[in-house]
Parts: sequence; C-alpha cells; structure tokens
Amino acid sequence: MTKINFLSLPKALVLITTFLLVNVTQLSAQSQQSNTTKIRFVQPTLEKQPENRGAPTDRIGAGTRGDCPAVTKPLTALVPLVSKTANQKQVTRGTTTQYVLSLTTDEHPTFWFYVPYVSKNINSVKFVLLDEKNNSLTKEPIPITLSNTPGVIEVNVPATEKPLEIGQYYHWYFLIDCNPQSRSEDTAVEGLVQRIVPTDELTRRLHTATPRQKVALYAQAGIWQDALTTLGELRASQRQDATLATDWKDLLESVGLENISTEAIAPCCRL
Repeated sequence: MTKINFLSLPKALVLITTFLLVNVTQLSAQSQQSNTTKIRFVQPTLEKQPENRGAPTDRIGAGTRGDCPAVTKPLTALVPLVSKTANQKQVTRGTTTQYVLSLTTDEHPTFWFYVPYVSKNINSVKFVLLDEKNNSLTKEPIPITLSNTPGVIEVNVPATEKPLEIGQYYHWYFLIDCNPQSRSEDTAVEGLVQRIVPTDELTRRLHTATPRQKVALYAQAGIWQDALTTLGELRASQRQDATLATDWKDLLESVGLENISTEAIAPCCRL
C-alpha cells in the first residue's frame, strides 16, 4: 500500500503559487512591452526589382509653376523610399537608388497623402493607377473631392475597379490642379505599389493579433500600405487615443516623414 506524504503538500502549494506568480508577471511584462514598443517600418527584400525607366524617386510634389499657393510643407505622398538593393547591408552611401515604393496584400489598396492647400484653392484632384504596360486600371482618372484640408487624406481604390494582380508593379499618380485657367502642369506626386501574398507565418500571426498588433506585424514585414491603412482607420475611429497618435508618429518617422507625422488626418475624401 502506497503511503501519502502529507508533509510534501505545503511544498507543492508553494511551488504552484510561485509558478503562477512568475507566469502572471511574465504575461504582465509582455503586455506592457507590447504597449510601449515603437512601431517601425522595416524595408522589405524585393523579390522583383522595378524597372529603372520611369520609376519615381521623390515623394514630394513637383510640376507646379506658381498656380498653387505657397506653402511651408509641400504636397507629400506618405510612402517609404525603398532602396533598389535587395539586401540593406549592401547599401553604399551615395550609390543607392531609392524608389517611392510600397507593398500591399489588398486587391484595392488605400493611399495616403498630405495636402497642404486649402480646399477652396483647389480646382480639381485626380488619382491615376497604371499597370506595367501603362494601361489604366480605371476607365478614367478617379476624381476626388477634398474638404477640411490642409491635412492628411486617404484615397481608396474603389472595389468596382479591377483588382491589383499579385507581383505586378503599378504606377500611381496623385494630381492637383489649382488654376482651371492655366495650362501649366499639375502639382503631382507619384509612386509604385506591388501586391504580394503574405507568408504563412505572417498570416497565422495576423489571425490572432489585435488591430494594433497587426499594424506592427505589417510594418515589420515591410508591407507599408496595410500597416498605414490599418493604423489610419484605427485613428479615425478613436481620435482621442494618444497611444494611436504616438504609433502614427513613430511609423511615419521610421521612413523619414517627421515633418508630416503630427499633421491632422482630414475627415475626407469622396471619390
């Protein structure tokens, strides 16, 4: 007959209590770390390099000849500058080509811009999206009605338009005309976007992540469009959340957009 040593029970209770306390402490620390870790963009490794010809290298507005009012901050696309070099360790100062380029997993992605002009001073705004053969994905340029600018705006590609194909680079243009009587060029920004398939590991982690955690996961994976849009939509629904405002600032600063990081998101726009 087996004898039960009741004297060992107190020791067992102490061990169980200690185990539970350690795990609770670790979970609390992980939760706190999750809430305090900065959200930063990590440049992706490009499986397919964009062609040099016509690839945009500047995310600042160009083409103006005085038609739009003078501003302290220019029209800016909220897009990272991604080096052509696939491996960042190979980057040599002064010899690296950088593209205005972003990745997305969305068939109809959302684009973000800082518009420095008051809406009453703008005649028209258009968004154009071309495939690699220079064919437009839309029957005509998408017209946009602005309000509550200056500020950061979002432009959604309508779900009624053709979806982005996986792996192809698309060339987009965001154009502003401030003077209907002038024949000068529009003020414009342009860039490239590529739709990709997320890895199985990223998909698994996204499935159980909170919306804020998804922002960090997308940013770490180099999927800029999804990270920025997820965070932008969170901010739109929780405008008083200081943590989300800090996340937005951290994310933009991680790609060199410090001058835009504190600009308000304008509650617009209509396509």
